[in-house]
Amino acid sequence: MIDANVENLTRIFNENKEKRICVLGTTCTGKTTLIKESKIGLDMDEEIFPLLNEEETEYVCRTPWTEDIGRKMDELVRTRLSIKPGVPMFGTVLLDADLIVYLHIDDELLLERTKSRNVDFLNAKNMQQKIEEEINNSNIETIVLEVVQNRKKLS
Repeated sequence: MIDANVENLTRIFNENKEKRICVLGTTCTGKTTLIKESKIGLDMDEEIFPLLNEEETEYVCRTPWTEDIGRKMDELVRTRLSIKPGVPMFGTVLLDADLIVYLHIDDELLLERTKSRNVDFLNAKNMQQKIEEEINNSNIETIVLEVVQNRKKLS
């Protein structure tokens, strides 16, 4: 697997400009950071939440995360969003795409990141399992990028 860094992601996007690319990863995998640093792509949450009513938003934001919540969010996203070629969509729901870029994170780093962000590890892990099952069942070409600890030195 290759590191999920901006250079690798930008290269993949440039090599696949004609494709609809869905970048998937559970919470705390760095999707928002990668969008900001690469200046490429859309955040699924930023795209979907303005389209939801109050009741829908309250339901999909409940904790703990459950398969029912996941199914409802999938339904809402799939009926209201689509990916355009050259504009990758980063999120947790697999949309109709030509290429998946999967941001894989190991349990140790996921635990560290969820603790530091006050996010429930079990919810993040459940979401990761759901994403992996969808990818495995999709028959869509997939590139796996490994999420690694930020190596920047703090001064």
